[in-house]
Amino acid sequence: MRRAVAILVACNLAAAAAAAGPAGARSAGGHARSTHELTGARPAGPADPAGPGLDGIPANVPPAARAPERTLPVPATWPFPDAFPRTSGAERLIGGALEYSDFLYDDHGAKGVPRSTPVASLAPTVGTYDYAASNALMNGADIFRVAIGATPSATWWRVDWNTLADPNVPVVEFALDTDGNAVTGVPAWPGGAGVSSPGIDRALIISSRGATLLDTAAGGAPPATVPVTVDTSARSFVVMIPRTTLPVSGTWTVRVAAGVANAAGDGFAPVDSDHGALPGQPAVFNVGFRDHTQEPQASNFWMESAQANALAGGDISAFKATVDWAALDAATTTPEPQPTGYSNRWYVSSIGWDQQGVVKDSGNSTGDLRPNFLGRVQPYAVYIPSTYDPATPTPLTWILHSLGVQHNQYGAIDGTFVAQACEDRHSICATTLGRGPDGWYFDEAEVDFWEVWNRLALTYTLDPEHTVLSGYSMGGWATYKLGLAHPDLFAKAVVLAGPPLCGLRLAQGFGGAAGPGPCTTDGDSSPLIENARWLPYYIAHGTSDELVPVSSVLQQVKFFDDLGYRYRFELYPGQDHLGWAVEGMWPSAVAHMANDGVTHDPSHVTLGWYPYLDRTDHPEWGIGTTGAYWIRNPKAVRATPGSAARIDAVSTGRAAPTYTPQHVPDAVVPGQPTPGVVVEQTWQAGPDTLAGTTLSLRFDNVATVTVDLAGAGFAPGTPVTVTVMTAAPAVITFKTSTGDQAISAAAGTYTVTA
Repeated sequence: MRRAVAILVACNLAAAAAAAGPAGARSAGGHARSTHELTGARPAGPADPAGPGLDGIPANVPPAARAPERTLPVPATWPFPDAFPRTSGAERLIGGALEYSDFLYDDHGAKGVPRSTPVASLAPTVGTYDYAASNALMNGADIFRVAIGATPSATWWRVDWNTLADPNVPVVEFALDTDGNAVTGVPAWPGGAGVSSPGIDRALIISSRGATLLDTAAGGAPPATVPVTVDTSARSFVVMIPRTTLPVSGTWTVRVAAGVANAAGDGFAPVDSDHGALPGQPAVFNVGFRDHTQEPQASNFWMESAQANALAGGDISAFKATVDWAALDAATTTPEPQPTGYSNRWYVSSIGWDQQGVVKDSGNSTGDLRPNFLGRVQPYAVYIPSTYDPATPTPLTWILHSLGVQHNQYGAIDGTFVAQACEDRHSICATTLGRGPDGWYFDEAEVDFWEVWNRLALTYTLDPEHTVLSGYSMGGWATYKLGLAHPDLFAKAVVLAGPPLCGLRLAQGFGGAAGPGPCTTDGDSSPLIENARWLPYYIAHGTSDELVPVSSVLQQVKFFDDLGYRYRFELYPGQDHLGWAVEGMWPSAVAHMANDGVTHDPSHVTLGWYPYLDRTDHPEWGIGTTGAYWIRNPKAVRATPGSAARIDAVSTGRAAPTYTPQHVPDAVVPGQPTPGVVVEQTWQAGPDTLAGTTLSLRFDNVATVTVDLAGAGFAPGTPVTVTVMTAAPAVITFKTSTGDQAISAAAGTYTVTA
């Protein structure tokens, strides 16, 4: 601890010496900033040109955050609207059908024989089942959605599967209590399901090889066979039953469960102890019609805790839908549920359409750094505060998950943190899966982030001026990665025990990446810290962190310090890495999520980036550098792995104050869970500089860039003297009041009219 404090003091002294000038005042990088930039007080930007509903997203997001959502195929025979709830564990009525969405990747069966988790090792399932057959792709009986509809002549029964690579894998059964009287029905589900619920009068068993309607009453009607439409594009089973075969009226209680089909396709294949079941446990992997309120938030990473415990006892009575046939006949429509509090939602991804299932994490302790959840539909966690009002823009807070976990990390183990960061701050919070536990927010995992932001903006009224980016461990790395790459999108960045490198580092030059690919070549955030001139960072770390050495974090803090940037660093003596997360005590971090808003149009913009991460080899991903502030759409000359590019742009287009970096000593006492030592660097605004008509542009490895002269502060018609410093000519497109003007500029001085 003494050594750590000594390093902090050394950082402070060095920064104080660097900050002191003849008058004791300077600006970041020697340039000034306007008052509205310091406070963030600026009206919201223009509405999104892509269409209504996206004005809650900042203007400069990558294309992935603005692309329209793809539409899932609808079974060809389905005669009703396709308007399922986006909240998992929710249902609605729509145009003659009851439509329900289940939880994704929750097909883990009963709590039986303890087993290791093949994916997301720190996010264990409660259910213990896995699949014997490889063609199940580790996800073969995962119910995605269920629907029941009524037309004048028939009833309709539909199940959509998350994975349907082999239609012969799953079987699903509907248990029908048609009169609400347990005496007239039986409790045991037919077909070898191994579960019970009261009053089953009829049962419908569906596989790809056909559907059987059973009358369970003594002396009832003989079994009726009805055809099944298997739509592999929609990944659906649809059954139409004439009302003459199955008369319907009144109100029914309906339950549904899925498993692996037996060889004949007329029932469930049993699950043995080698695949997670105790003797006598059910053959059911997934139970539908579980309401989101029935699955507890705590210790429930996959939203299947209630399911697993109910299946362990064999009684799934609690999970049911009430079907009012008169309401279906009347084509009654109810609003889509949008619950407050914690829930899981799903969205349709732009990628993964040719993939299905789940793949094991084949890597070491750092994972395999590849997508493990391959489906075209992806889940995410969201918290909506009880005070949410659609008429009022609400801040969004990202709480990104750590290595080995997934989207429900904070709900499952850090409920207090969620309550403080989301409910108490009146903020919407979101956590993405990232298609796996170890994507480090590169490539497909980054696509997931931007697409979830898009879906949130389409669903809720977001305030783009007060978006907070935060995360723990690998999520803290993402706060560096995404915040530094896009500093104009966020008002505050909060790093909790996050590594500066995609991997482990003791100090600059001493350490290693988590794995091959971008982690190795483009996974060091430290060279990009100068991008954070207008994005304040909060960093918290423990001195005994066994996974992210504190020495690397102290060095990272010194980079902020030497640049004169705003930051707050809280060092917690004795805190390690994993224990801190389990304790989930970050009240100081929550307190410092408050901010003045996103900075707009500063006088000095520095943007460094790794051009390879623009991934021009995968344009369909829509990720990469979009620029920052009034510097837009830069492209590099070299975009090979490990190459870097940089733009430094200084405008005198508007008057702005100078400022002095100031250190504010502080402590977190008593602290939770322990006291902390604090070093904070703030800004003190000084006298304003005078506005001018000059623009300085320095390029390193830059091929093309767009400069918005109005954003840089120049009034229409102003002649602007542009000084370009570059080793090779670059094409510069100036956005002016009369349109775009492009020049091929070598090092030299040019005049452009704003």
